Amino acid sequence: MHDFKIISKPKSILGESPLWDEKCHKLYWVDIEGKKLHSWNFKSKNIKSWNFKNRICSISLTDNENILLCAFEKYFAFYNMNSKEIKKINLDINLSDTVRFNDGKTDDYGRFWCGTMSEANPKTKEACIYMLDENLNLKTMFKNIYISNSLTNIRDAKGMYFSDSYTKKIYKATLTDDLNELKHVKVFKNNSNLKGAPDGSTTDKYGNLWNAEWDGSRLVKYDPDGNILEEVAVPVKRPTSCVFGGPNLDILFITSAECESDKDTSINGNLIYFRTNTKGVFSNRFSINNLKI
Repeated sequence: MHDFKIISKPKSILGESPLWDEKCHKLYWVDIEGKKLHSWNFKSKNIKSWNFKNRICSISLTDNENILLCAFEKYFAFYNMNSKEIKKINLDINLSDTVRFNDGKTDDYGRFWCGTMSEANPKTKEACIYMLDENLNLKTMFKNIYISNSLTNIRDAKGMYFSDSYTKKIYKATLTDDLNELKHVKVFKNNSNLKGAPDGSTTDKYGNLWNAEWDGSRLVKYDPDGNILEEVAVPVKRPTSCVFGGPNLDILFITSAECESDKDTSINGNLIYFRTNTKGVFSNRFSINNLKI
């Protein structure tokens, strides 16, 4: 049994994109539907929040501790947490009315990967995965999925994990030698028979993939070959993503979402965490040193 602790406030409608900043000892995460960004200071336990007019879907650290790279629902932007200035990035992309940005993460080479998702009913196969490089060039890396999720690095290898939450499949793909294309995209794990669906992921220092299972009330730890090493039952119905943090990188922080049937006493939507017997890796940073931000 794991000893879960709860960050009781603020509670998210749809918590996502947790990041650990090892320099400031802070945890960041977003509430997509609440249109909020939150930070929690590990030492002081102080919480700070920022409100936005548009949904903020995923974030990345940069090499400036006051600036985050943000994927809002229809655009990318740099956000200065001190001045509260949003600087949109001019990109040649137009998402349809039923598509928004979703899960995103910076890779080991400093590029920001971000997928989209269909909000149509029924879902349509119009989502893609994009990669924003250090020169702010945007490239489409994968097409024809419903709900992109689980973006994270393959540890010690040139590649990425990602999932389609609608089909419940997790994929593993390697990068070409020039790092600009995906190749050998294969199904890492087919979870089509599960009640839940793969949501956000992270990797530990040993190359294992930790995946939050939406509507599954659990995290699943996979080895690099897709074998299940551990199933961690969590006290929330809809865990959405996870990240390692803390001074020793051995604490796993888990975001979650509210449920339609929630009562005031439910902890669904809270950020929870527990100490593991393994260690993670630092959240990567998007480089802005050569940019005029």
